[in-house]
Amino acid sequence: MLLALLMIAEQSFSQEGKDKQLMDSNKVVTLVERIKYEVLSDQVGNFPKVAKEALEQFSINGYYRFVGNYREMNKAYDVNKNNPNNLFIGDDSQIPQLMMNISGSVAPNTSFGTDLYIWSPMTGMGQAENVKGLNLGISLYGSYSSSIGDFNIRAGGINWYALSAMTFQANKGYNRYSIFERNPWDPNTKNIEDRYTTFYNSGAINQDERWGQQAFQGLIVEGARMPHGLSGSFMYGKTQLNGGLSPLPNNSVGGKLRKDYGMNFISFNTFNNISFKDSSQKERIGFNVATLEFKNKLGAYTISGELGMGRYFVQDANHPWGEAISLKVSRDILSKFPTEIHLYRISPNVINNSAIFINSSIDVSVLSNASSVQPVLPAVASGLMPIGQLTNNRQGIDLNAQINIGKVKSSIGWSASSELQALSSKITYSHPINSLALAHFWRWDFPSNVGPYNNLSKIYRTVYETLELTDVDVNSNLPSFTKHFNAIEWNAKYQNRIFNKPCYFFYLGQFSSAQSNFSPITVFSEKALLRTYYHQLEGYMKISNTIIWSNYLGFERIIANYQTKTDDVSLRPKNQTGYSVASGFDIKMSKGAGLYIRQRWMDYKDASFSKDAYKGFETTLEIKIFF
Repeated sequence: MLLALLMIAEQSFSQEGKDKQLMDSNKVVTLVERIKYEVLSDQVGNFPKVAKEALEQFSINGYYRFVGNYREMNKAYDVNKNNPNNLFIGDDSQIPQLMMNISGSVAPNTSFGTDLYIWSPMTGMGQAENVKGLNLGISLYGSYSSSIGDFNIRAGGINWYALSAMTFQANKGYNRYSIFERNPWDPNTKNIEDRYTTFYNSGAINQDERWGQQAFQGLIVEGARMPHGLSGSFMYGKTQLNGGLSPLPNNSVGGKLRKDYGMNFISFNTFNNISFKDSSQKERIGFNVATLEFKNKLGAYTISGELGMGRYFVQDANHPWGEAISLKVSRDILSKFPTEIHLYRISPNVINNSAIFINSSIDVSVLSNASSVQPVLPAVASGLMPIGQLTNNRQGIDLNAQINIGKVKSSIGWSASSELQALSSKITYSHPINSLALAHFWRWDFPSNVGPYNNLSKIYRTVYETLELTDVDVNSNLPSFTKHFNAIEWNAKYQNRIFNKPCYFFYLGQFSSAQSNFSPITVFSEKALLRTYYHQLEGYMKISNTIIWSNYLGFERIIANYQTKTDDVSLRPKNQTGYSVASGFDIKMSKGAGLYIRQRWMDYKDASFSKDAYKGFETTLEIKIFF
């Protein structure tokens, strides 16, 4: 009906006198178009009303990740003997299959966003397992610019953030690691070989925003470009180890105030936590950390560091403050021999699970819900750590250098450190050769004291082993000496062409020891309480613009002396040997989709502890799609 009226109106206008039509033609057309717009825009059905934009800007992006894993064991631990052949779909490290980032702007200076995670473990637990599906919540982001500075706010959800190394930050290390196994956060690259080209050229690979940052839920307020070169931030909420999903009123608070001058800066940082062990909120534990961080460039030298104090408290008992010191001096020598010297000392009284150093002195737990215990201040004993990974109750020196000769690029590290106090009769170490496959022996959970001899503990995507010392005091069960640690690392990278195809070869060697006396270098004899030797060789060939052929060889030797626990049958200490051979393909399916296949054969045994042995293979298929 409305359409017919419009047609009649148009015809009546066309039948006017030609002189008047010619004179008023512009007015007629304008009037008709206006009638069409006002009438049609108010209708429903075939002519719906045009809705105004609700937001200034709106976007959705994210990724989908499919992971399938098949394992077949010829020789297995007890936990796998009843299920030697296992097919598993999903990521048992609690990583979601689908992530969507939804963001928009409600005004020029105000924006919002949320990370929507969908996680389907399908373990048969029913509704109980879905609690992890959407537990990250909604984040609100806002920004405001003025003459006195730029201000940002983040509230709710899970935000990835960093203050400083000693307060709130994750360890980045020195980029000496194997890149054969893909991490859940690894992106697809524009060119199929970019992952390996980047690692060869810079010693690093592309990472997402989580790299070097910690998860935080709560409120974060930031200010930048403030008068006199000032900037700063304030944060209040929870971390994954200091509150997590617990309904108890556990909280963390921190922040920083930074002054920039030229290319240099100085910053005051602090991070503090209070957690409760029970729902009555009578038993509290926590810590305080405050530091000064700085960076100064003096000619060819760069001096940086962080100096601070920290303490922990249990109930109403405040333990003494301790020092936290980290100093670095670096210089580029002819741009071919960049070198860094790192001195550090961290008191056993400095506790902070959200910093780059690991707690090795205090063990306290807190109830996170009615059925499980969440470690708030977990102790890992005296660990053999890769260079760059710090622990408290230790002081030491690191030397890191980059040497480039022709097509061979070498990253070299040397470390010597000592405990400050004899607080543990245990040493922990990892098994990097088959670390991910070993972690898959225990799905979903992160158990401690498992394995054939109850000395293995699973953490995120890896497993560490605990070695007990026998040369200890009968009453205190502690050694009469402080332990000393040494490490040497060498990461060599080489690029060339074979059959006119680009090829990349990477070698990573790590040689570490722990002993009762100081040594300037790694101890390779029976004087060492424990010595570990790891060799990892990787080769990558670009078959075509869409396919990379990936290969891996790994070998490890771990030997303890007779000052450590021996087997009840063989009466000998640990004597472990592990092998790993792997191959696979990286396949670019489209601009935003990649297919990754990994096949690993593994063989491991302890010549002294007969039950500690496994042999088999594992196949992993991953499809990752970004949108």
